[in-house]
Amino acid sequence: MIKKLTVKQFRIFNEKSIQLFPGINILLGKNGVGKTSLLEAIYYMNFTKSFKAPTDVDMIQIGRDYFQIQTEWNQAKYVHAQGNFLKQKGKRFIFDEETMTRMSDVIGSFPMVFLSPEDFRVTSGPGVERRIYFDRFISQISRQYLQNMINYRKLLKNRNAYLKHLAELKQYHYTGQLEVYDRQLSPIMFRIVSARRELIDLFNTHLEKIYASIFSGDITARINYKPSLTAEIETDFQITHIEQTQKNIDKEIILRRTLWGPNYDKYTFYRNDIPLIHYASQGEHKMWMVLLKLAEGDIIRSIQGEEPIYLFDDLFAELDINNSRHIIKKVMRKKQTLITTTDLNDLRRHGIDTKKENIHIIEIF
Repeated sequence: MIKKLTVKQFRIFNEKSIQLFPGINILLGKNGVGKTSLLEAIYYMNFTKSFKAPTDVDMIQIGRDYFQIQTEWNQAKYVHAQGNFLKQKGKRFIFDEETMTRMSDVIGSFPMVFLSPEDFRVTSGPGVERRIYFDRFISQISRQYLQNMINYRKLLKNRNAYLKHLAELKQYHYTGQLEVYDRQLSPIMFRIVSARRELIDLFNTHLEKIYASIFSGDITARINYKPSLTAEIETDFQITHIEQTQKNIDKEIILRRTLWGPNYDKYTFYRNDIPLIHYASQGEHKMWMVLLKLAEGDIIRSIQGEEPIYLFDDLFAELDINNSRHIIKKVMRKKQTLITTTDLNDLRRHGIDTKKENIHIIEIF
C-alpha cells in the first residue's frame, strides 16, 4: 500500500504531499486542482510513463526543468521510491537507495490497477487500443513477457527498415537477410502469443465470476483472442510464419512494413455472444472497463499473492446507480483504493457511505 506521495514541479504543483491510508481514499476537489495528476504520479512510479501525456516533458511544471515524485510504501517490495525526470538527462528511478539501471526492472514493482475516463477506447476504439491494454497488463505481471515485447519491437523495427530498403531498390523478393530476421522473430512471437492465450483464459475465468456476481445468470461475458499466426508448438509456428511471409513478401516490401505478427492480433469483447463494440452504450462500455479492472486485480492477487492498489479516476462517470452500487460493494473490500471526485454527494448517491471508518477524505486545493 502507498502511505505518502510527494510531487515537486509536477504538472500544476510546485510541491504537494498527501498522506494515504488503508481502505478508501477519496481525493476531493474542484476540476483543475490536480486530482488526476496525483494519480498520474503514482502510475508513473509503476509504469515509468504517464497514462495520458505523450512525453515526460509534458508533466514538468511550466517554466521548470525537471520534476520529482517520491512515494513511501507499506507491505511492498520497496519502502522508499523516487522518480526523477530532467529535461537534459532523462528519467531515473531510485528504489530504497538503489538506482534502477533498466526501466524494465521498474515496471510492476508496485502492482496497481488504474482506471481513467480515457479507457473507454479499450472497448469502443480500434484494435490497437486493446493490444496496448493487454500488453501493458501482462508486462506488469510478467517480466519475461515484457522482455519478449522489447526484443520483438527492436527486431520488427529493423525488419521494417530493411523492407523499406528493398522497396527503394525495387527488389520484391524474399532474401536471406529477411529469413535471418524471421528466424529470430519466430520464437519470440510464439512466446508472446502463448502468453496472451494464457492471459485471456485467466481473464475469462475471473470476468465470468465477477459478471455472474453482478448480473443475472442469463447474461454472459467473454474475451476472444485471435492471433494473426497460430500453431500449437514452436516448430510449427516458425514454419507457418516463414511460409506466410514468403508468400506475401512483395506486398510487405511495397507497403514497407511487416504484415504478420503480434501487432496484428485481435481481441474482441462479447456480451451474450454479440461483439460489445457493435451495440453497447457509453454506460455499458464504462461498466465493462470497471469489470475488466476488477478482473485485473483478481489476476494480480492470484499470481503474485498480494492485492494491488486501485486508482479510479472519475469512477462513476457514465455508470447508472444500480450498477455502481454493485461495484461499490466489491471496491469496499479492497485493501487500498484511491477515487477522485468533485462532489461527495455524488459518491453517496452511488452507494459510498463517507462516514465509515475506512473512508478517508483528502481535500485537494
